[in-house]
Amino acid sequence: PTRTEATAPEHQPLPEDPDALDGFTYEHDGQTRTLAELYEDMETSGLIIVHDGVIVHESYGRGATVGTKFTTWSLVKSITSTLVGVAVAEGKIESVDDPLIKYLPELAGTAYDGVTIKQALQMSSGVRYDPNLWDGEMTDTVKFMTNSVVTGKSPSFDLAIEFKRENDPGTVFNYNTAESQVLVELVRRVTDMDAADYLSETLWQPLGMEFAGAWVIDGAGQDGAEIGGAFYNAALRDWARFGLFIEQGGAWNGTQILPADWVDRATVSDKPHLKPGIVHPNPNRGYAWHWWTYADGTFTASGANGQTLYIDRENDIVVARSSAWPEGYVREHDDQSFAMYKALATWFEREPGGVLEDETVAADAP
Repeated sequence: PTRTEATAPEHQPLPEDPDALDGFTYEHDGQTRTLAELYEDMETSGLIIVHDGVIVHESYGRGATVGTKFTTWSLVKSITSTLVGVAVAEGKIESVDDPLIKYLPELAGTAYDGVTIKQALQMSSGVRYDPNLWDGEMTDTVKFMTNSVVTGKSPSFDLAIEFKRENDPGTVFNYNTAESQVLVELVRRVTDMDAADYLSETLWQPLGMEFAGAWVIDGAGQDGAEIGGAFYNAALRDWARFGLFIEQGGAWNGTQILPADWVDRATVSDKPHLKPGIVHPNPNRGYAWHWWTYADGTFTASGANGQTLYIDRENDIVVARSSAWPEGYVREHDDQSFAMYKALATWFEREPGGVLEDETVAADAP
């Protein structure tokens, strides 16, 4: 069962410039690669690149089309985090430094008693969950999803708060899909709305999304709760539009929807235990408020098997990509993706004639 966000009635397509990347290539592992080769190299199903608010590349493979709804997997964690930010902007949450128990009193006596909203956003509650995740062991996630979504034995929130504490809050990073369920329940509670309805009212409709979205819930009927860490489905153009909203600092058409400083705070690894080299097998990756950060200041929402929403605010670049990687995480694909992102930044530093400014200076030098 799912809840849906309807297509925005006042949808306005993003402008397009399909020739902006003519001739674009990037280097990886000693080879020159093209965007077309991504479809074989990294099992890509859809790719959209936005620069300065303009779609400069859009293509699909594996039978997908413009209207195909791709599952985000864990990429939706960043949407859950953003809904927390909207609730802060609306005054429904006073501060991310508040303890979760202030809004969810049933957390008293659980491992989340004494954990702040910010610590949960940073996956730093101290709760034990999938301790060998990067070795491919997902016992806790499989149990959590099976008993909630698949069989409907228990509400997902009830299952999420059964895990035990292993470390002091705010000291150790531990990637925890159930932690996102606590945050989506926070959103549901403070807004007195289903998370899908709140998403539709505050983001999906105001941002003018082109297609309907669908959020899987843990049980049919009014009492079913959205899964905060997985199982959201939407067209790639709307992933990209959400990414553009974040790239613009949480503002859209001149209206500030998120707190003015939210994106700056939510996308920075501001604690030692969250820094690149600590939280992920790829030493270039750190963690923030349900966003993966890179050491160069860019950041990404990521889902299993290569679902990606990459954002480079300095260079006004958003990349949305759905993939079918053979494993949940493929380091080679991650590294090649980053090489492509950096090449895009270099490309868009060029003048319209295709020459870098410093190259022009060099050419004019005696």
